[in-house]
Amino acid sequence: MDAYTPIKGKCTWWRECLKEDDRYDIMIKDADKRIDCSCFVEGFVWQFPTSEVPPDCPKNRSCRYYIRHG
Repeated sequence: MDAYTPIKGKCTWWRECLKEDDRYDIMIKDADKRIDCSCFVEGFVWQFPTSEVPPDCPKNRSCRYYIRHG
């Protein structure tokens, strides 16, 4: 995961980045590590456990900038 690289199959402005605090913490299970998700254009930021990262931006149905990255 690179915070600046679009993810195939998701909005072209959607970004995911593993929280630095969780990266090397062996006490946190992989499924519970936190992912910062953001909209590169609108500036919205969400935080999800790895196991709950949505398949695309939660606002994709109402966003005027939504473009699927294929």
